[in-house]
Amino acid sequence: MARGERRRRAVPAEGVRTVERAARGGPGRRDGRGGGPRSTAGGVALAVVVLSLALGMSGRWVLAWHRARRAVTLHSAPPVLPADSSSPAVAPDLFWGTYRPHVYFGMKTRSPKPLLTGLMWAQQGTTQGTPKLRHTCEQGDGVGPYGWEFHDGLSFGRQHIQDGALKLTTEFVKRPGGQHGGDWSWRVTVEPQVRASGHPFLTTMSSGPPTQDCPC
Repeated sequence: MARGERRRRAVPAEGVRTVERAARGGPGRRDGRGGGPRSTAGGVALAVVVLSLALGMSGRWVLAWHRARRAVTLHSAPPVLPADSSSPAVAPDLFWGTYRPHVYFGMKTRSPKPLLTGLMWAQQGTTQGTPKLRHTCEQGDGVGPYGWEFHDGLSFGRQHIQDGALKLTTEFVKRPGGQHGGDWSWRVTVEPQVRASGHPFLTTMSSGPPTQDCPC
């Protein structure tokens, strides 16, 4: 009897077994879903990562949309200048001018579809291959110094452009008159500082606003 009693004491009660299985993960280990708290924590971490990525990407889109909307939204205040303030009838002395950026020399009208004029040139024999055409101001094209010697902003100006051994001087004059902003003319003087075979020049003229394919 003493030995049988010892055996009964060695076998834990059913309630104790249930508590031990629950502490170790319980029956979840048998159906392949063991570690319940651990798997739940992993799912929460994955959800947080996905949500953070989604918020980061949507934040960039919202910021870009807000900037674009702010750029194209007109202010509610009345315009400072009337719609025809740049027309030749209202401001004839400002209708034509050297208003063209990013080119060495050019003139245009102040109108929605302007008439554009400009200058192109190239030096032959200075380098092998096709001569490089100069028109737009570029950082690495080796042209310089260049800039306006004087310009009154309205009716005349002169600038010098140094392109290696070639010196260019551009001048323009303008006088009021007529119904299209007056008369104007411009002149280009070339001074080769070394003997060369030739220096072709081209003048450009186009109608309409500049585009990405043709910044002229």
